Formats: sequence, structure tokens, C-alpha cells
Amino acid sequence: MVACKNILFSTDFSGHAGAAVPFAVDLAMKYGALLHVVHVYLEAGHIAEFESRPRGDGDTRLIQPTGKEAEKKLDRLCEEISKELGSCRKKLLRGKPAAEIVRYAKEEGIDLIVMSSHGLTGLSHALFGSTAEKVVRESPCSVCVIKSKNDSLNKSNMHEEEEQNNEGIEE
Repeated sequence: MVACKNILFSTDFSGHAGAAVPFAVDLAMKYGALLHVVHVYLEAGHIAEFESRPRGDGDTRLIQPTGKEAEKKLDRLCEEISKELGSCRKKLLRGKPAAEIVRYAKEEGIDLIVMSSHGLTGLSHALFGSTAEKVVRESPCSVCVIKSKNDSLNKSNMHEEEEQNNEGIEE
């Protein structure tokens, strides 16, 4: 019989990650496992952390996701998950997502990682890579990658998800 005492759910707060939450919760319930909910925000030296976006007045602003904003989102997510599971362990990490997820899994004795795939292909995949793909290659345990039912979500709602992910960031 397979034993899973510790399951890690990695989230970037996107719609894709949201679609994977029920899988992580269900697996934790079925195995009686502790669910570790992890978000990794990018380190300061990583170019992708900074994004310029034109404002309505023709000006441009720089957005830098902060640990404080990510922590608020992680708190809200864990509150929702705890309604079903009773509890979960949350962890906010800073660094490159794939490396930090794998490091955390090793350090915490994780038995299974549940995460979503954004379904990037072609040039987008070549430029940004796949966190899920890197985690699958380097993980010390099995990885369950949840693919969104509608991968066109990636193309049609990417801008909308960015807006939601940046809520509360002051201009």
C-alpha cells in the first residue's frame, strides 16, 4: 500500500493552480496526509520579478511582487483549504520556484508534490521554461501535475490572471 504522510501543493495563485487545489485536498483527505501549501516568489536578482506595464496615463510602472502580498494570498488560500481539511501547513519561500520546491520537498520529507501546469508551448515554453517540468526531473518524490481542463485558459485569461495576482500592489 502507498503511504503519503506529507503532500506538498505548490501554488502561484493562478487559475491553473486554483484548478489543482481540489486534487491536492482530495489526496490529503484520502491518505490522511498533512498538506503543505507552498508559494515561491522570485528572488530580487531574477529578471522576471520586474515587469513594466503601461498605465492609463501613458506612464509606465514597475511591479515587484512582495512577500507581504504573497503572504496575504497564501493566508487566504490556507483558510479556504483548512475549511475542508481542518488544517494545512503554509510556507512562503523566496527564490527560483523549481529549486525551492525541490529543496523544501527534500527537507520536509514530502511524499508527493501536486502542482499545476500552465500548458505553455513553443516560444513561451522555450523562453520561460516549465517549473513543473523542472520539479518532475529533480524531485525526490513523485509529482502529480494537474493540467487545466481548458488550456486555452492560458492564452485567453493570462492578462486577467496577472491583474488578479497583482491586486493590492500600489502604483
